[in-house]
This record gives sequence, C-alpha cells and structure tokens, in this order.
Amino acid sequence: MIVIIDSDGLIGSLNTHDRHYLNSQKISRKLIKNGAKLIYPATVIVETVTLLQGRLNAPKLADQILQLAKNNQLIIAVVDEKILQEAADIMDFKKSKHNTLFDAVVATIAKKYSADAIFSFDSFYKKKGFKLASEL
Repeated sequence: MIVIIDSDGLIGSLNTHDRHYLNSQKISRKLIKNGAKLIYPATVIVETVTLLQGRLNAPKLADQILQLAKNNQLIIAVVDEKILQEAADIMDFKKSKHNTLFDAVVATIAKKYSADAIFSFDSFYKKKGFKLASEL
C-alpha cells in the first residue's frame, strides 16, 4: 500500500494542538499496522517545516522533521520540472484560493506512484479522484 503524505496529515500527526491530532494518530496507527509505504513529496517537507517554524510556533517539531529527512528516515519524492508542469496543468486559480500548487504537486506525486491514498483532510484530493487515508 502506498500513501502520499500531505502537510496537514503530517502536522496533524505531530502537533498535539492540531484539530486533526487524534484522528491523525488513529490513521497513522492503521497505516503502520498495514505496512503502508509512506512517501513525502519534497514540497511537503518544505511547506510543513515552514508552517511549524513560523505560523504554528513549533520550531522543535520543524527540526524533528528536518532531522528525519536529513537522516534518510523518510521516503522523499523529488519534485522536478515534469512534476511541476503536470501540477500546473491541474491548477485552477479561478476556482479556489485554498487549493495551492503544493496540493497540485501532492496530487501529481500520488498519480505518479499510483498511490492508494493521500494522508490529508483536504477535500481537493477527493474532487480529483483520490482516496484519503482516512478511508482505508
């Protein structure tokens, strides 16, 4: 089973103050139990660390993620020009300010890896035809 991790799923799993924390913990346990291969797009690492460091004032959690990445403890998907081009094709700036290029990159990575689900709470992915990890 392959699951692509989005920043809200990652933050929800680590930040005890996040509104998705309890649900994220439940989903994480299920993914581990089922031996899911978790893939983190490089942009998710950047987005998550930035949010934790700045807006959420959780620099220790930000550093924890960086250390995991630095020590090769995460499977990180490269975001190259092909991924960006495909992500740009699914962006629609007229429909929503909420859905970002970060989301489009996650969807593109999920397509590339034929992911079984995306660990996120964002309905954008459902609208694009993906299953959320909570549905597994």
